Amino acid sequence: MNIVVLILLSILSFMISSAVHELGHILMGLREGFKFHLFVAGPFGLKRDENDKIVFYLEKDLSLWGGIGATVPTDAHEDNYKKFGRVLLAGPLASLVFGAFWLPLGIINNNMFMVLLGAMPISMGVISLIPLRNGAFYTDGGRWLRMHKNEKTKAVEVALWNLTQEAIVQGTYANANLDDVLILKNDDDVRTKYVGHYYAYSHYRDNRDTANLAKEKAALENLQGQVPKQMVSMFRFDQGSDSCD
Repeated sequence: MNIVVLILLSILSFMISSAVHELGHILMGLREGFKFHLFVAGPFGLKRDENDKIVFYLEKDLSLWGGIGATVPTDAHEDNYKKFGRVLLAGPLASLVFGAFWLPLGIINNNMFMVLLGAMPISMGVISLIPLRNGAFYTDGGRWLRMHKNEKTKAVEVALWNLTQEAIVQGTYANANLDDVLILKNDDDVRTKYVGHYYAYSHYRDNRDTANLAKEKAALENLQGQVPKQMVSMFRFDQGSDSCD
């Protein structure tokens, strides 16, 4: 097979595999009563805009080209955390099922594209179940395991979920639970600390609390050299002013 063709087929297989994985998350989220928010596979994306309409767009952030699928709760019900656990596992499961279908067909028919369609999603599913950390968050399996590992890791994951959920549902960080924020800020991992200070910064910004805003900005500036650049890009804050405007 021509090397150029193989490369193109590999890219196409990766995009399809990524789409299947993220659709697994999305479909489970919809089944649990969540609302569609975002879907990205390669440079192509669907998102819910400010008018609550789903629109197609081209994703410019290369860090998201690996795929992302998001559904969000429509309220802050306490059962949402358990639902989120099922959403986490749905992506890897979709990948494994999809790959298990195509891989034998590819081997039987000696078809490289089918083999790629089988091998890539299986690899993606397995890797996403291994408890690794990429940037701010753990893999799907890593987050699920932390939700059930011990009280300390569960508290961190619950705090992350509560703060993210609150911001999405309310559209503001003004009502963020500072007890949840404190759990993140006091964690041993510097990346978790960074996220905690970011949520605190956002809370004080939305409440126009200039004094505490300046303290949290200073903490973020002090920590940003210790966390991956991807995190600094994802959790942006105003480094030029302490204004709440």
